This record gives sequence, structure tokens and C-alpha cells, in this order.
Amino acid sequence: MASGSATGAREAMAGESALTLLPTFVVVAVDATGMGIILPLLPFYSQRLGATPFLLGALISVYAACQLVAGPAVGMLSDRYGRRKVLVVSQIGTLIGFVLLALAGNLTLVFLARIIDGLTSGNISVAHAYAAEHSAPATRKQALGMTSGAIGTGLLLGPALSSFLVHYGQTAPVWAAAALSLISIVATIALLPPDHPASEPLHQHLTPEPTRMRSLLGLRYAWRLLGLLIVFFFVNSMFLSQIGLFLSARFSWDGHPFGARELGWMFAYAGFLSMVVQGLLITRVSLIVSDRSIVIAAFACMGIGFAGLAARDNVGLLAINLTLIIVGTMFARSTLTAELSRSTAINRQGMIMGLNQSLMSGANISAPLLSGALIGHRLFVPWALAMAAIAAIGAALAGQLLDTPRTR
Repeated sequence: MASGSATGAREAMAGESALTLLPTFVVVAVDATGMGIILPLLPFYSQRLGATPFLLGALISVYAACQLVAGPAVGMLSDRYGRRKVLVVSQIGTLIGFVLLALAGNLTLVFLARIIDGLTSGNISVAHAYAAEHSAPATRKQALGMTSGAIGTGLLLGPALSSFLVHYGQTAPVWAAAALSLISIVATIALLPPDHPASEPLHQHLTPEPTRMRSLLGLRYAWRLLGLLIVFFFVNSMFLSQIGLFLSARFSWDGHPFGARELGWMFAYAGFLSMVVQGLLITRVSLIVSDRSIVIAAFACMGIGFAGLAARDNVGLLAINLTLIIVGTMFARSTLTAELSRSTAINRQGMIMGLNQSLMSGANISAPLLSGALIGHRLFVPWALAMAAIAAIGAALAGQLLDTPRTR
């Protein structure tokens, strides 16, 4: 009887948390749809303006460098002034970046657009912090899964829209992304309730203000997680920054090389798999398998998929390899992010997620340059095998660094 009551209480808590975070889901989904529109288009849009694979890597790196500078400040500002205010400012920067990108007639303006977007970025880390702050510890993983699911929804709809809109010109998808960014700003203001950072959070697990930096430096388990996330971000950035040009060089569809339309469908498929993983699989798998085993298996799946890209240029085999990579990526990202959130106090979620984004940006600065150099010299097999080796390192490190709660 007591067990049934406890189960009912947990289900009620989960349902209440889902309703509270529904506006967050809408805001993040709209925002992610705009980003999803740009993802498959940017390599070919930049190439049309004269970008080489290395310059494309530099374009991604400069955006990441700006995120590296802005990430901690965005996180701490959201801790101090509230998630909604900082989220609106971040979204305004994204809107300006998209408008400049649509108007760009040369690579200089493309770089400027990405710099502005990067300096004001923080949408996802702030949304993760908001979700963590408005959920109980018992439902924290589901709450973060919900925001990740919103990202997956956007990455399903956005690339599909991009594939459709590219028929009307290469700037049409960019203007659509700008329009969605504007809608996201309005939705944030209208749907998200004002937060009061100075007040005590509902679900307490607080760190006293004077020990902010000392407590951060003392989070040994959090730093282990951040180390694993750096490996994940590095290999993921190597893959995403050049997959479009890799596919264009080695695969064709209906007699023409892969382009923005085919890459858009690939990203849409990734978004679909993300929704399946977040909505159906990850919670169920977590009930029967430890986070350590999930992360090891996720890195292993990614490594097998990357190694498969070095094999023959067969579209059927490509679909299998991409599925392994995408599923592994979703499990690794969600599990590590949820673990990171649980490793620190609730009123430090903005700081830890901002630090996470900054470390991600650090990996994203170097990885696209390395990836661009390899693809630029048409070293397709070494590119794929290098990613497979890094994923194998991630699996090995997960076995060593992830541990049971008793050792944290």
C-alpha cells in the first residue's frame, strides 16, 4: 500500500512538473526550429560566398569563441536577474544574427552575424537551468529530458522546413528562421512566468553566496562529468561541422551530390530519433541500466557509426551509421547533462550550465578547424577514423570517471 502511494505521489509530481514546464517546451521548440533551419543550410550558404572547408570550420569556431567568452556571464546573470530576462536578451541577439545572415552578400557579414549570435547565445543553457530550477530532484532528469525533447522537436521541424524552403532561394530559410526567432521572443514574454531569483527556490538544495567559487572548485564529480562532456562536444563538433561537405563529396541522390535539401532531411531524421529517444527510451532504459553503462554504450555506438563512415559509399550503410551516431549522441548528451545538473546546488544551475556551455565552446573552437583541415584536404577516411578513436576514448573514460553516488 505504501509503495502504491509513493508511486502515485511520484506520478503526480511528474505530471505537475510537466505542466509547469510546458511553456518552456514551447519556447525552446520554436527557438530550436529556427536553429534547425540554419544547420543544414550554413555549409552550402557559406560555400556559395566563397568559403572553403577550413573557412567553414573557422566560421563555426568564431561562433564558439564568442560563446566561450559569453557563457559564464550569461549563466551568472540568469542566476542573478532571472532566467526569463536573460533568455529574451539572448533571443534578440539570435534574431539580429539571423537578419544579418539573410542580408549577407559576403563572408565578412556572415562572420559578423555569427559573432553577434555567439556573444548573446545562451538560450539552451538558460532553458536547462530554468527546467532544473522548476522541478523537484526526483523529476529533474525528466524535466531536462523535456527541454532536450523540445530541442529534438525543433531539429525535426527546422531541417524539414529548410529542405522545403530552399526551393524558393537560399535566403528564404534564413528569413524563416528570423521570423521564428521573433515568435520565440514573443512566446518567452507571453508564456514564461516572471521568475524571482532573489527569492528562495521551491526545491531547496542551496549553496551559500560567499562560497560560490569555492563550492564550484570543490565539485569533483561535476568536473569529471565536464571532462567527459568536453570529449563528447569535441567529437560531436568534428562531425556536425563537416558532415554536409563530407556527404556532398562522397554521396549522391537522384543523380546529384548531396546538398542542403538532403542534409536537411538527414537533420530532420536526427530530430525524429531525438524525440523517440527522449520521449520513449531514455527514461525506461534508465530504470534498468546505470548511467555509467548508458554513457559507455552511447560512446561505443558513436564510435561504430563513425568507423562505418570510412567504409564504402553506400546510402543504405550510411543510414545505419547515422542512426548509430545519432542515437549514441542523444543518450550521451541527455545522461551527462542530467548527471551534471544533479551534481550541483539548485541555485547554481545557471553557473554550472553556463560553464558547461563555455567548455563546449572551447571544444567547438578547435574541433571544426581540425575537421575542416581534414575535409579540405579530402582526407575523408582519416576524418571518420579520428572521430571513431575519440569516441572510443570517451567510452574508456566513462568507465573510469562515472561512478556510483557513494564515491561522489
